[in-house]
Amino acid sequence: MPCKPMVEGTFRVSSGFGRRWGSPHLGVDLAAPHGTPIYAVADGVVVQGRERPQGSVAGFGSWIWIDCQASVGRDFIYGHVHHPGILVQAGDRVRAGQQIGVVGNEGQSTGPHLHFEEWTAPGRLGGRAVDPAGWVASHPSPGATASIVREDSVTIFGIDISDHQRGFDLARAKAEGVEFAILRLCDGTYVDRSFREHLAGAERAGLLVSTYWYLRAPSEGTSISQQVDVIDRQMGGRRDLGVWIDVESIPAGVKTLTGEHVREAKRELERRGYRVAGVYSGAWYWEAMPGGEPSMDGLGHLWVSNYGSNRKGSYRTLYEGDGGDQHRGWSYPLGDRKPDILQYGSEATVAGHYPVDVNAYRGTSEQLAAIFTGTKPAEREEEEMADSKMISDIFDQLAGPGRDEKGKPTYNGWDEDTIRENARTRESGGKTLIELVALTRAEVHQLAEAVAALATAIKEEHQNA
Repeated sequence: MPCKPMVEGTFRVSSGFGRRWGSPHLGVDLAAPHGTPIYAVADGVVVQGRERPQGSVAGFGSWIWIDCQASVGRDFIYGHVHHPGILVQAGDRVRAGQQIGVVGNEGQSTGPHLHFEEWTAPGRLGGRAVDPAGWVASHPSPGATASIVREDSVTIFGIDISDHQRGFDLARAKAEGVEFAILRLCDGTYVDRSFREHLAGAERAGLLVSTYWYLRAPSEGTSISQQVDVIDRQMGGRRDLGVWIDVESIPAGVKTLTGEHVREAKRELERRGYRVAGVYSGAWYWEAMPGGEPSMDGLGHLWVSNYGSNRKGSYRTLYEGDGGDQHRGWSYPLGDRKPDILQYGSEATVAGHYPVDVNAYRGTSEQLAAIFTGTKPAEREEEEMADSKMISDIFDQLAGPGRDEKGKPTYNGWDEDTIRENARTRESGGKTLIELVALTRAEVHQLAEAVAALATAIKEEHQNA
């Protein structure tokens, strides 16, 4: 489904379409923190992306150009993007809602933002630019829940374990650098006998913790409600642990789960007060589900299995051996989403135990905790946004604070009497430039009146002499 280029609430319109400073502005500027995800707004083919050298696009520094003529009769330009964060290259086919990059501050830019253009047929070459404000306003957010990848982002490693790792030493795993654990609750109605032992060990070790439920199709003999009954018993009243829905059931080699089963499972969990962190699956299953590949829209975050060589070894060695943060799994979408958490191997040795499933998350511990618990990361203004705010404040000082409903300045100016009164009555001695101008204008006016009065008095005295 066609969508906005960014998730609603992660950006603000900072400049519109049309002439600006004497020259045409062929798009809209969407101000957002550096690293905010941007998305393909429609199905299409990438014309230019990360293969174009950083800084080589005049004005923009770097851009992404997508030909969506076949799907919506438009080309789209994404300008000033952060080149190291571009996820697509020329020739790639993209789908609406697929993340393609992140907001940057490259080229001729006064602060981090996305410059977004919309071009009619036949495209950017030969077509004409139209105001994309209508597109941004009329389309829904992409299905992904955008998260800001901050400058202090790192790769965080974790494990998922079950009764197959009974007696696992989670304190030792923590000492080896593991930071999160996802613990199995049950397989259908089969109770994972190690869950409570694993939960206690993980929490004692100070790991970030969430849980997962290996979902079975009702056709396998138990209803979704019966399976959640087991989760109730395992949780013992706790509702603070996120639950992932594990979608990979394949009895006798037949894929039995459908997208509706997954949504029914999510509804049942939420009806009983649980928070669904998201869905776990692999392309081998998700893309071949009965009824077709489901959309991820509304299902939460995405945890994906995508193994490379899947060799034996330590979790760090395996990750780096398959490309590290360039692992192919990070850029491969499921439904209309790319993974938030990547399960990149099942043959690792962790805390002296083999085999163990290993996972990676790219971001901050605060952001990962938000995925697991549902709590938002603490608000923290980015330095880049602070710079943008400063520029906006300076502009307000010069043009006045008026804004129309689209956020554009009205140039109403300032009320000088109010400015002078505020400047005179404020306890601090400092004055802003606007206040100094207003006070100086008043003093000049007073001096002019005094000079005029003096001139009149001199003239009258001269006439009376």
